[in-house]
Amino acid sequence: MSQQTVDPKVRSQNRKVVSALVLVFAAPVILAYVAMHMGWFHMATKNNGTLLQTPYPHFDQFEWFGVDDEPLHFRDFETQWWWVYFPEQNTCDEACELNIHWLTQTHATLGKESDKLTRLIVFPDDIIYEDQVQDSEQLRLARGNGQPTIGDGAQLEAGNVYLMDVHGNIFMRYEPVANEQEAIMRSKGLRDDVRRAIKTTGL
Repeated sequence: MSQQTVDPKVRSQNRKVVSALVLVFAAPVILAYVAMHMGWFHMATKNNGTLLQTPYPHFDQFEWFGVDDEPLHFRDFETQWWWVYFPEQNTCDEACELNIHWLTQTHATLGKESDKLTRLIVFPDDIIYEDQVQDSEQLRLARGNGQPTIGDGAQLEAGNVYLMDVHGNIFMRYEPVANEQEAIMRSKGLRDDVRRAIKTTGL
């Protein structure tokens, strides 16, 4: 019985085919490994705010009142995304003005998504900021009963900004900005988070 000899060219081609097949199947695994260890996945999904623990606080757990002293009802808030800011006192001081301005300027840069979001400012127990509001369609004012950040089994932090989804879930917290430079630097992160949330949910 004679042993067939394989043409060196054929052998070389076969090796190339096998190598190509191995590379095709191994490449995704290698890329995933590299991406994980380089932090690419983490960077792509990183939030700029602090994600709250579940179950998230919900709009209905808090008692807030509008400028007409009527209780706010979630039926008037659904279908919109909200940035909710809690000034630490009824008089809007320099820090309060700075953070409202931060939200206003960032809102203006949302482009086509700007109509999907409204800003809500909730003062402790009195609204004395009405004459400062220029666009009441995208900036709502409210008050609480002294402690608007404490609700039925839920507690938020005064002075902070929160992101609330169209279902009333308050799920992301942002520290207030301390100066104009910080406001400019953090505007992109605030904008990116809400854009990502809108894109992810399709709402």
